[in-house]
Amino acid sequence: MLHPETRFGSLTLGTAPRVVGTVSQADTLAKLAGAGTHDCDIVEVRLDLIGADTPGWLEQAKAIEAKGVPVIATIRLAAEGGKWTQPDEARLLLFQTALEHLSAADIEFRSPLLKKVSACATRHQKALIVSCHDFHKTPPADELRQIIRKASVCGTIVKIATLVQTDADVAALRELLSEKWPSRICLLGMGKLGPQTRTLLPKLGSCLTYGFLDAPVAPGQIHARELMQQLRSR
Repeated sequence: MLHPETRFGSLTLGTAPRVVGTVSQADTLAKLAGAGTHDCDIVEVRLDLIGADTPGWLEQAKAIEAKGVPVIATIRLAAEGGKWTQPDEARLLLFQTALEHLSAADIEFRSPLLKKVSACATRHQKALIVSCHDFHKTPPADELRQIIRKASVCGTIVKIATLVQTDADVAALRELLSEKWPSRICLLGMGKLGPQTRTLLPKLGSCLTYGFLDAPVAPGQIHARELMQQLRSR
């Protein structure tokens, strides 16, 4: 039996890294619902950016899923680079809705909602990405190891994105991929050296990499189409 940690809907996470295409504009979501996309393997809907009150967002996301493309619902807090500033009660309801109808959700490691959302993901047998962002630096490897271990208890995938300013920062992320973890991990670099990590780290074992479908949502993010071309080229 395939466990939730190895699946996004009908898509199996195996040895090949998967490209996540991020949607930050309502028009893009509507277009994807109406036409298939070949620019990514998985679509991430940033509800904090397109607006959780956008009419029909859930139906559009479900339409994308019906085409065989899994959808991750992300409602990123302002403290971690997002735009969500409303009460957590409203965010919890959105997570519950997303995990009932879509393939996966993404929640911050430091969120007070983490345990509740984790329980919801387990109940619905859906994948949950537990993410941690540092826009100022790449923390020491030991600190990142602690985050991965703790986040693995609640999530099926642990995602860490840090600001990479030196080759040593990139090396620190590479080092983590040489170790064994209780869950799958996704590592990303942001900033000037970020683009190279979006293709390098997936080749070394990071299970996901992220690119944008309409506009960058993180420093150093490149288009998902470019990631697909670079990772799938022989």
